[in-house]
Amino acid sequence: MTFIEAPTTFYLGRRYDPAAGKLTGEAVYYDSRDLTTHAVVLGMTGSGKTGLCITLLEEAILDNLPALIMDPKGDITNLLLNFPDMRPQDFEPWVNVDDARRTGMDVPQYAAKLAADWRDGLADWGIVPDRLRWLQMAAQFSVYTPGSDAGLPISILASFRAPQEDWEADAEANRERVNGTVTALLALVGQDGAAMHDREHVLLANIFEANWRAGQDLTLETLVQQVRRPPFEKLGVFAVDEYIPAREREKLARALNGMIAAPGFQSWTNGDPLDIPSLLYTPDGRPRVSIFYTAHLNEAERQFITTLLLEGMAGWMRTLSGTTSLRALLYIDELYGYFPPHPRNPPTKEPLLRLLKQARAFGIGLVLATQNPGDLDYKGLTNCGTWFIGRLQAETDREKVTEGLQLMDNTAGAQDVDALIARIPPRTFLMHNIHNPAGPLLFGTRWAMSLLRGPLTRQQIAVLMKAQRLEKTAAMRAATSGMANPTYANAVSQAIAEAIPLPQPKPRRPVPPPALPETPTEPAPTVPAVPAQAVPAPTRRAQPIPGFNDSPPALPAGVAQYHLMPAFTAAQAAGQWQGQVGAFTAGGPPPALVYQPGLLAQATVRYQDRKSGVYTARSYTVLVPGVERTGYVGWPDHAINPIDPRTASAQAQIAGYYGDLSDGLTDGKRLTALRREYVDHLFATARLMIPGSAALGLYGTPDTDPATFRNQAAQAARERRDAEMDALTRKYEGVIDSIEDKMRRKARQLESEKRELRSTSREKTFTTGEAMLGLLRGRSAFTLSRMSRSEVYRQRSLGQVELYEYDLQALNDEMEEAKQRFEAELAALNQKWAQAATQIETQVVAPYKKDITLDLFGVGWQPCWVVTAGGQAVLLPAR
Repeated sequence: MTFIEAPTTFYLGRRYDPAAGKLTGEAVYYDSRDLTTHAVVLGMTGSGKTGLCITLLEEAILDNLPALIMDPKGDITNLLLNFPDMRPQDFEPWVNVDDARRTGMDVPQYAAKLAADWRDGLADWGIVPDRLRWLQMAAQFSVYTPGSDAGLPISILASFRAPQEDWEADAEANRERVNGTVTALLALVGQDGAAMHDREHVLLANIFEANWRAGQDLTLETLVQQVRRPPFEKLGVFAVDEYIPAREREKLARALNGMIAAPGFQSWTNGDPLDIPSLLYTPDGRPRVSIFYTAHLNEAERQFITTLLLEGMAGWMRTLSGTTSLRALLYIDELYGYFPPHPRNPPTKEPLLRLLKQARAFGIGLVLATQNPGDLDYKGLTNCGTWFIGRLQAETDREKVTEGLQLMDNTAGAQDVDALIARIPPRTFLMHNIHNPAGPLLFGTRWAMSLLRGPLTRQQIAVLMKAQRLEKTAAMRAATSGMANPTYANAVSQAIAEAIPLPQPKPRRPVPPPALPETPTEPAPTVPAVPAQAVPAPTRRAQPIPGFNDSPPALPAGVAQYHLMPAFTAAQAAGQWQGQVGAFTAGGPPPALVYQPGLLAQATVRYQDRKSGVYTARSYTVLVPGVERTGYVGWPDHAINPIDPRTASAQAQIAGYYGDLSDGLTDGKRLTALRREYVDHLFATARLMIPGSAALGLYGTPDTDPATFRNQAAQAARERRDAEMDALTRKYEGVIDSIEDKMRRKARQLESEKRELRSTSREKTFTTGEAMLGLLRGRSAFTLSRMSRSEVYRQRSLGQVELYEYDLQALNDEMEEAKQRFEAELAALNQKWAQAATQIETQVVAPYKKDITLDLFGVGWQPCWVVTAGGQAVLLPAR
């Protein structure tokens, strides 16, 4: 069976002939799907390890794969040094001055030499400038510098967010995430806590679990407070104080607080969230290459950020569907210290081992590289299906690698590795791939498209990331524009008047809340947050509240009313207000619960669409204040979140004061007309937008984010492409096997005829000599007859030789034509599925009028709290 390498797979280099000591003309390709079983790259300094890894990453990026990269030295930032025009002035800013000095050149001269070397080197390897341009456009390249503002800042706070799914849905995985996060956090404050043994670790893990079980996100400030006062009374069977005394908790809290209070720690909490999907894809679904540059961090900080990233990757992995195609890459440039052998167990080791064992099923490939092969857990690395082994000078390193390979694949090939790698020259690697039936092979790496100038400094990274930083700053300003005080105050006033949630952006300075006519003087108490079901009944005021009555007003006959339950206490409402607007001084009488009237309408709309497979229902709810007897109602302007009918009752569950009804709410005919109008409004406007791809037969759901669907479509297209590529490869392997079999038969026939020709040629020579002697003796007839037969045989053999040679040449031509057809069909296949991945349209699903059902329609009583702040009575929403 002939094994055909598809030109669409990763182009790594050319075969190396150890006997001749040089590269052959045979290209070496690598199937991207083999990376789902992960790869490890080993090689000493100067072996060409960085060059191989960068070429591997370049090929992945060209295949539209996103990548998350840990770069502790700064070498992989060279991926951003891509100059398709090969102009010396493009190279000049990145010239290493010491390299130029060693060659006796100034910087401009050395830049010109680099440009010429790169142009010639790429041409020698058949890489055209357009391939470099495509590499630039294939992904967005970003360099993050945790704890520094040199590159893009990253915020670690997302790592403390509660899981989106219910805790019990994947409790074991959630606990693994908690353990990894807590271990990294303790390492950051100088404590080497082990799960289940270290009391500080147990305490923090239980704090995380208590909050995440309740769906509460954690902040560092909250974590410090809860270390001092845990949100539970027991740990196991012991009381908290008995298990870990308050004095030890205070010590831990001070250590965490000291970390937070450090001047440089602010950089860890500002910037892009540490959110894996956002790090792998842009908002429009384009792949990203996110490089985490950690050369400036100490070892504890590197362990901390790497652990958070690994846990984040593991969490994202569990949200994915299974696939046999490569979906994304996780690359760690220097594995030293992250994956040591037993008994060392840094916080990075457990999540890394978990990913090595589980990520392959979800299409996530890990590439792990190191120049310190003696410090690896080779039992764990047996999960890597491909090993790239470069030059290793130390005998102990070669022994370690050989031992690791034998653990993975106890074959003769693995046992003979030591002899092969002992003589490997620079930029040459032994590839041991369990998916390749031909066994290990030696190859030389191709010329990298990126300039390999060595590690970049933070100052150089700042230059590279300047444009992205400015873009993000402009986006933040645009998002917060219009949030100056007057506009924000109007929005808040409207929120209270119309009973809609407070807007979220924080204003630039505190804005006073809207005032009611009277200004009570008693302070509003501060109470801890409690669930909605435990909202206490308010204290009845001795004095009436202007604009509100002690009892509900009479409604027209047949008009329903719905009292909505408060969702939080007066203290919680005040705390939310303070979080939005700023601190204010409480004072005045106790808070009072009031109900504001509005038109409440809620409808269930059912949708069905056979093409997209959508069969679902949606609830649409409005609460319209100030309904008049006539006039237009802007339904979309008063949309609120759907209400659970169980929280809306005809009678108030908690006593309060009632606002006056507007004229429209007392007019039965007006309400009947609005009832029909609301149904007509939903029939005309309630649409579901379903992202879909007819080419792929793939459709999302009404809740699918467009960028997420683009990623799903790209992955589906990749899987279809890979499946068709396999079928096409099998087809042409059969064709080429058949041609090779014919060639072997013809070659045997040709060799047989050549032997026959040589034999007849000898016979002719002998017969000619005999004939001459016979003529002298008078035997001419017999002799001439024999000479004639000999010549006939020779001519026949000569003709057969020529015929077989012609047939062999024809078979060679047929082989070349088959290979060209194969490459052309592969290119067409790639083009077809690349286009299919981008052919995304929106399917609009509209309801039938019969599928619109009104669940609630009538007067809705929206609960609010009247509290006093700064000497003024203010009205705060209670939902």
